[in-house]
Amino acid sequence: MTIEEVPEVVEDLVLEHASLLVNGTHTEHPTWVEIKAAMDSNQLMWLDCATPDQGDLERMVKLFGIDDEMLSDSADFNQRTRLSEYDSYVLLVAYGVAADARTMMEVHVYVMKNRVVTVRNGPCPPVELLHDRADKMMTPTTTVPAILSRILSVLVGTFADALDTVDEELTELETSILHDDPSTSQIEKLLDLRKRVNTFRRAVDPARDLVGAGRFVIIDALADVSEDARRHLRDLAVDLAHVGDQVESERDRLSAVMDIYMNQVNYRQNDIMKKLATVSTVFLPLMFITGFFGMNFAFLVRSVNSSMAFLILGIGLNLITIIGSLYVMKRRGWW
Repeated sequence: MTIEEVPEVVEDLVLEHASLLVNGTHTEHPTWVEIKAAMDSNQLMWLDCATPDQGDLERMVKLFGIDDEMLSDSADFNQRTRLSEYDSYVLLVAYGVAADARTMMEVHVYVMKNRVVTVRNGPCPPVELLHDRADKMMTPTTTVPAILSRILSVLVGTFADALDTVDEELTELETSILHDDPSTSQIEKLLDLRKRVNTFRRAVDPARDLVGAGRFVIIDALADVSEDARRHLRDLAVDLAHVGDQVESERDRLSAVMDIYMNQVNYRQNDIMKKLATVSTVFLPLMFITGFFGMNFAFLVRSVNSSMAFLILGIGLNLITIIGSLYVMKRRGWW
């Protein structure tokens, strides 16, 4: 369906959890009539919608002339980072990270001539903050690539913040591992951090490859790319490269901390075995002495028949053996 085939009459319903930015103005919860009027003005517009239902997606398909694939593309989140080309638009699936440095925020960006439509699976504060800058973003000289670059820039920025948080948590965990005994909670925390970093990597690497491969030239066919937009896209490529390097750095640190944890576990086990060996070494001669004198040889029965003999052989010899064993182990640094 093309734009010319869009019906003139649009339902006068409110699009909940949405924002319409056009001509430097920002409208919260616009009606479909307002959205259609913005389209008819042929001005640059950005429609940002969070958690649309099936009916909202069907109206977008009808109003914007988007292929029916949108119904499946944006009804099914948890997709990989990708860039898909269609006849009249380009779909970019991008990700950001929430303030908790854990939750992934998925954003589907539909890029058309003079129009940008973003569909989100939930709140996305960095994108929502752009709404308040409508007067600066939506100027007569603003182009579609400029809006796209700003949306992607704020999403990429969330990865840098999340990785800083992960780095701080990893530093605290490393200190805990070095100063405390190894525990199950430490390895659970370490595995959780590794899972989060790997999730970031799966979102960042494809985006970095897309920018590095120069596939954003597709946007040139949809709208003029201003020098300001080109600068933002170059900055975006640099930011993605830095974030990608930071992800790899955190993965290396995680591997190093995992090695430290395993070394601490081995050291702990060796220390326990050393203490057990020390106790065994002390008691080994005692067991020999008590076993020897516990045998009823005629010589022993006749010779050990006084209190003095008992004190010397039964107690004194054991004390001398214990003190001697401890002295030798201390001199050799065994304990």
